[in-house]
Amino acid sequence: MGDEFRKLKFGFMNLALDFLEKEDLEAATNYANDAKEYLEKDLGVTVVESAPSIDSRAKSKEAWKKFKKEDVDAVVIFNGTFSTGEVATETIRNLEVPYLIWGIEEFAISRHNFTGSMVGVMPLGTVFKNFNRTFSFAYGNVKSGKPKKNVDKFVKAVKAISFLREATIGVIGMRPDGFEISDFDELAIKNKFGTTITKISMYGFSDLIKSIPEEEIDKDMEIQKEIFDIDEKDLKEARGLSRVYLATKKIIEENGLNAYAPDCWPELRDEDETPICPANGRCNVEGVMASCECDVDGALTLMVQNVLAGSPPWFADFVNIIEENDTLLFWHGGNAPYNLSSKKPKIAKVFGGLSQNSSLKSGKATVCRLNSIRGEFVLHAGIGEVIETDLLLKGSNLSIRMEGGNLEFVESLLENGIPHHNAIVYGNILEELEEFAKLMQIPFIAKK
Repeated sequence: MGDEFRKLKFGFMNLALDFLEKEDLEAATNYANDAKEYLEKDLGVTVVESAPSIDSRAKSKEAWKKFKKEDVDAVVIFNGTFSTGEVATETIRNLEVPYLIWGIEEFAISRHNFTGSMVGVMPLGTVFKNFNRTFSFAYGNVKSGKPKKNVDKFVKAVKAISFLREATIGVIGMRPDGFEISDFDELAIKNKFGTTITKISMYGFSDLIKSIPEEEIDKDMEIQKEIFDIDEKDLKEARGLSRVYLATKKIIEENGLNAYAPDCWPELRDEDETPICPANGRCNVEGVMASCECDVDGALTLMVQNVLAGSPPWFADFVNIIEENDTLLFWHGGNAPYNLSSKKPKIAKVFGGLSQNSSLKSGKATVCRLNSIRGEFVLHAGIGEVIETDLLLKGSNLSIRMEGGNLEFVESLLENGIPHHNAIVYGNILEELEEFAKLMQIPFIAKK
């Protein structure tokens, strides 16, 4: 789960030349210590370093070798003072991880001394450009507050990158016929993100659903009654929803899944008349992301959103422009996280069987999709205001007014090859998504 992911480890290099005045070197070291303390105490990062300061190629070599041995998630190049470019280059060329370049003010200017942090920073842009690599940048002493926004954003993006690298997505069954947009390039995903994809038999999953003990269903039905509004007449049929949910939980535990992309229909929804949709919503609340119709790129999108926002996202179809209230309608057959509604979702008939019916609550939200075209990824996103409405369609509904215009957002989806499947999370995480895309060297399309 994204919110329970291990602590990140950051390599930290304080670049400082030893021939500067002792007072200035001590000040630079104090600024570096402030930065390390902020990373550790405020952002929960474990800092790894080989020496209090790095002033030579030899020390840089020691640093990157230690970082590699410790398997750090990222490296912070903190420019305490001026430093010649080859010192950082030794690490950059040997360690392919996300980098944060951190520069500070000319702090000794009152004494007319040159310390040169930013003079040391500027050549690094040339180095990264020549290596065809990306980096993030923060400026200022952390106690001034100036660099905190960029540092926080970097840490969130690195967490998403590291999480995907270690995550496993389970593909249950196979996509519905005609849903080419749910196909995926497994090697391209492994190469770009490192994510493991494991295949799970629909036949075995169906057998597992049927094998769930009645006493386990009895216990889960009490939970269902707490989170859903279920009519007395539907309680017997709703046991099937518990059966599917409990089987899904067993599949997650047995396979160590962080996300799954299930074969939702026709088997479960139309033939067994027991949709997996409410189980998907419950798992999303619990931190295991569930897309629909075996959409693996959609599952990747959900994991990124969950880590960056720290709250459950929802996977939905774009349905239509609703002119009456100037919104876009997103919908799916009852799979929204139940805690995204202002009242209990109603369990009632949707398509082949019982599912949840709800209109999602008002608030700012981010709509996005990590999408693959011929093995090349792009991240498309936009911001809007969710307007809570009455239920328009059976299932899960969300009405959102996009900041850059509704029709303009739809046109951008079409023009950039983004399908009807999008992931929606409450809050504005546009800057965090852009940071993630930059560090991953993925084109980012923000339709504001």
